[in-house]
Amino acid sequence: MKTKIAIACDDLGFDRKNEVIEYLVNEKNAEIVYDPVKKKEDGVNTFAKLADEMSELIQKDICRLGIYICGTGIGFTCQANKHWGIRAVAVSNPYTAQRARLSNNAQIIGLGCRVNGMEYTKMIIDAWYDQPFNFDTARENSKKNLLEAKASDDRNLKKPDYIAWNMGFEKE
Repeated sequence: MKTKIAIACDDLGFDRKNEVIEYLVNEKNAEIVYDPVKKKEDGVNTFAKLADEMSELIQKDICRLGIYICGTGIGFTCQANKHWGIRAVAVSNPYTAQRARLSNNAQIIGLGCRVNGMEYTKMIIDAWYDQPFNFDTARENSKKNLLEAKASDDRNLKKPDYIAWNMGFEKE
């Protein structure tokens, strides 16, 4: 079964985004369900809009993973984290990418095309993509932290009516 994933970029990350799509489709057997930036200029000054759209796709369970590529990955992930249930992390190395998923069940990673080359980017993607969060084997502290994150979202963010799954806070 193919993993459904959303991908977006700004104008800086456009060329890398296309390389990442090729890698995801051909090497990781992924299905790209969202790729709104078809021309470099489509990505200019759109990170907030694209973060909102990608977050909503994940909330609606169209896909459960997303990647954004720009200069650093930071701005997009800041915007995505404003959405109930979304955990987005800018990562720049395989270890933090792995921990983003295994400790925090992060659905979105932000990658910086100005930070790493494509070969290292593949290693980062592998570390995040290949080892999904597993509630049966996860550390108890990680599971407790996810429940605390959910409680924080409940206190501080409005949960949309269209949320279609548990957002990875708990085992399904």
